[in-house]
Amino acid sequence: MSNPTVPQPASWATALGASQTTLTTQKGAIAFKVLVDEIEQLTAMAQSKIAAIRSKGSAMSIGDMFDLQMAMNKLQQFSEMSTSVISAMNTSINDMARNVKG
Repeated sequence: MSNPTVPQPASWATALGASQTTLTTQKGAIAFKVLVDEIEQLTAMAQSKIAAIRSKGSAMSIGDMFDLQMAMNKLQQFSEMSTSVISAMNTSINDMARNVKG
């Protein structure tokens, strides 16, 4: 019997895709949607800053460049963090599977 409050198990492929961003474990769900949404928002912000700098042409300022650098740095940190979370989960699942195999 399934628990209505916990989503059904998702495969790794759909857990990282846009349609389903929740990986279900036996004790609950880990929501990746928050990370994916933040990365999408930061990507859009960086793209808009690039477009603004491009439209200014040679009139861009150092402040614009620092602002773009900060946005790209934050995007890189969120991307790295989400990759690290997935990697750590993968390692722990592999370790559990190895221990069960015994």
